[in-house]
Amino acid sequence: MVSNKIFFKIYLIIAGLIFVGCSNKDLKNDSSRQRIKFDFDWKFSKGDFPNAANTEYDDANWQDIDVPHDWSIAGPFLKENASGNVGAYAPNGIGWYRKKFTLNKSDAESKISIEFGGVYMNSEVWINGNYLGKRPFGYISFNYDLTPFLNFEGENILSVKVDNSKEPSARWFTGSGIYRHVWLVKTNKIHIARHGVYVTTRSVSKDITAIDIKTTVENDFNEAKSFTLINEVYDSENQLLSKLESTAITIEKENKELLQNIELNNPELWSPENPYLYTLKTKIKVNNKIIDEISTNVGIRDFVFSVENGFTLNGENMKLKGVNNHSDLGALGAAMNDKVLERRLKILKDMGCNAIRTAHNPPSDVLLDLCDKMGFMVMDEAFDEWIESWPFGRKKKEGKAKYGYHLYFDEWAERDLTELIKRDRNHPSIILWSVGNEIPDACFEIGTERLKVLMDIVRKHDDTRPITCGITHMHLANASGFASALDVTGYNGGGGSAFMYEQDHETYPERKFVATEVPHTFQTRGEYQSQSWYRGKNPLGGIMKVPDLAKEEVFGEISKYYSSSYDNSMVRISARDSWRRTRDFSFMAGEFRWTGFDYLGESMFRWPARLWNFGIIDMCGFPKDTYYFYQSQWTEEPMVHILPHWNWEGKEGVEIPVVAYSNCDSVELFLNHTSLGKKEMGDQMDLVWNVPYESGTLTAKGIKDGHVVCEKVIKTAKEPAKIELLIDNETILANGQEVVHVEVNILDTDNNFVPKASNQIVFKVEGEGTILAVDNGDPKSEESFVGNTRSTFNGKCILIVKSTQKAGDIKISAQSKGLKAATVLVKSL
Repeated sequence: MVSNKIFFKIYLIIAGLIFVGCSNKDLKNDSSRQRIKFDFDWKFSKGDFPNAANTEYDDANWQDIDVPHDWSIAGPFLKENASGNVGAYAPNGIGWYRKKFTLNKSDAESKISIEFGGVYMNSEVWINGNYLGKRPFGYISFNYDLTPFLNFEGENILSVKVDNSKEPSARWFTGSGIYRHVWLVKTNKIHIARHGVYVTTRSVSKDITAIDIKTTVENDFNEAKSFTLINEVYDSENQLLSKLESTAITIEKENKELLQNIELNNPELWSPENPYLYTLKTKIKVNNKIIDEISTNVGIRDFVFSVENGFTLNGENMKLKGVNNHSDLGALGAAMNDKVLERRLKILKDMGCNAIRTAHNPPSDVLLDLCDKMGFMVMDEAFDEWIESWPFGRKKKEGKAKYGYHLYFDEWAERDLTELIKRDRNHPSIILWSVGNEIPDACFEIGTERLKVLMDIVRKHDDTRPITCGITHMHLANASGFASALDVTGYNGGGGSAFMYEQDHETYPERKFVATEVPHTFQTRGEYQSQSWYRGKNPLGGIMKVPDLAKEEVFGEISKYYSSSYDNSMVRISARDSWRRTRDFSFMAGEFRWTGFDYLGESMFRWPARLWNFGIIDMCGFPKDTYYFYQSQWTEEPMVHILPHWNWEGKEGVEIPVVAYSNCDSVELFLNHTSLGKKEMGDQMDLVWNVPYESGTLTAKGIKDGHVVCEKVIKTAKEPAKIELLIDNETILANGQEVVHVEVNILDTDNNFVPKASNQIVFKVEGEGTILAVDNGDPKSEESFVGNTRSTFNGKCILIVKSTQKAGDIKISAQSKGLKAATVLVKSL
């Protein structure tokens, strides 16, 4: 812990307050704020039930479920489903949710609201038969005031209709339903407004930082009331550093903004390497009792996007080493699970990733909380489309998806964008606001006008971060003025923009650059081809050629649904060439790879492919070979990785291209303990040996400063013999939502991994756990994500087990015909 002496100044800006004598005797409910997770014990049924909002409606035969919930991921996935290849052939439609609950009589003095993290899409909500409203956008959070319609002496019924019947509504799998967390919020009638604490930091001098705290207080009484406002700052070890308390404040029946200021000497700075968080506790006190309290994480950091030096954080020049991620969680579909998301971020962190782009819509607040704590910088993105269609190939005004956001933009964009900015602006992880991705409007002057309106909305609610937009067809966005209107211009390489950096840097010398979406390489875990492959023969913007690894194809044809893991299957540019350009151009702030993980939908090869293999990591969370390329470029801990696997029966004597990725000075390769030579890394991003195949042991040794500091060993495996189960947690909480990931590997009799095994695994879970999902990462698998069985794909699959709400052991076993079974035990506490 760093001990800081804190000096503070307090300022109150209270416009129009009337300081008159008033009584607080009517403030009977003196309890603090309660934020109650409302995820459990819902009823659900797919279909339209027009009377389901009525309190007397009989839902006894509906399914018992917990949220977050995605009914689409359960299938069936069918070729004829309206979602088509862009939506992973998932079922959609209409669904209804109902939840019954009771309140205490004392709650009658409270203000009570319901908060939804996200409902896809066109949600409508009722309480006790009273209509509360509709929210079309499926990715935005929203709330409703329940207070006027609640029953404090009996049962209450919350009803939610979700209409995702018109497809396609996006360009990828969206899921359907209440797929993020739900909260019931109880406050005093004098309370801090929703998103009512806004924290910014600024440098006062070299060693002093000011924390500015703007608090919005609401009074729902019918008369003036008085209160005091308290702000307390705690360090990461929960030690109180400072406390500010205002004099008595009088508030009429309206909102009031109050500004307080604290100065910190030599504060600990937030960064990806040291994501240090202070805690701000904002409280309202009446009659010497705390009646409301909100905690806010505060990260102190200073960053700059510059014309010449790209990106600087806390005075250190660095590159954004980022990935794009859709919001789905693989086999869970859109349904948010905090621990599944946390595992994904840990995998990215180990790769050296330091930044996330929330492609292409508002993220869950869970993601942003984790990014704050784990040290990821975030580009927080609002929309994938506005109004226009591309000026080529499609009819105007159809948007990017027939039933997508363009249908709602005019009416809802300001409200949705405002919600996003006000909800997320306190997160220190956020360094960029993005108002769109590959927006066709950018091709027209009208798009530039719309952009400026959106930028004004962002700056109204937060003027501390620059604004960007991911742009494809940059030549059109340059001509319309769109690209130059942005604070930081985002280049999407898939449209050829990756080849325009030098030209645009010269033409627009005041422009700030970030690669928002590159490099679009295809890979399927465990699949290889020696010949390079490019999507499209004459794509806009050209191709940066990657040499073939052999004159003739070494491995023969693989399925059209699979792609080579040699980093030689791509859209225009490879991962290596893309990163080299980002790394070597000082004016480039960094890049966001498309994508971190494989994702559902947008399948180029159509049925039965339900996913797209753009990811560095497959849908199960298993790294592909390019993961280790990025690790070699983005981390310093010595590492070496070689590919492909070493099971090539029938190719004895055939030269197999062996590729090494490493951050060491050099790598020496051995086959069956015989050296095949040492190669210097220098400025190369990979090393290649052509090795005549013979079975046995392939070893790569990483050498740094003349010493072997790491090695990678691959052995030729025999026939499958046994199942290996690896778990990421030995203990989980019995809260009904924590999970354990069970990695399944097929081994031979000598415990070597069998790289092409495709055994069918049957799982059994006993005790206080249930199967949440199964997957294997195979792009063309037609197996279900639910159930107790899954085949391995290239030797691996995964099982995700969820805790119940009761403590006890969870016994997980796996068996397959002809293989030795395996069992693991997990404690649920």
